[in-house]
Amino acid sequence: MLVFEDETGFSQHPRVSRVWARKGEPFRVPTRSEHRKRLNIFGWVDPLGGRHGMMRTVQGNTQGFLQLLRKLRQSWRGKIIHLWVDGAPWHKGPLVQRYLASHPDLHLEYLPPYQPRLNPQERIWRQVRHERTNNCWFPSLDEAWQAIRATSRRWSVEKVKRLCNII
Repeated sequence: MLVFEDETGFSQHPRVSRVWARKGEPFRVPTRSEHRKRLNIFGWVDPLGGRHGMMRTVQGNTQGFLQLLRKLRQSWRGKIIHLWVDGAPWHKGPLVQRYLASHPDLHLEYLPPYQPRLNPQERIWRQVRHERTNNCWFPSLDEAWQAIRATSRRWSVEKVKRLCNII
């Protein structure tokens, strides 16, 4: 299996994107401007198979990454997984190396530094933001998480492949 992983965060403060509005009138998204709260999500995509998934974590750290590795191994039991990741420190630490040593079916591959365009998961994040979170305020992080999951779950295999430039 060829899989790409990345993590991202969504804040409760809405990101204003392109919108249709009358010329000269500012576009406003009602909000309470809560900048400190953050929804942390680890995501993965299998570009050839068109499968993808997301997992909410407390923080984007080593523990969250190990949780994702366990989930991937469980999803693809009996298959060899080549997981491509960026150079984040939580992808390389001693806990991760120990986990990989005890699970020979899982191989981490590292993308070159500063090359986010090589990771198809970045395209998944961009599409989720475009379809669901831009120009939108959520009263809670739980509601944002539910909206993000619901949006990506509606995508067909063909759409995921198209987002990954496979079709």
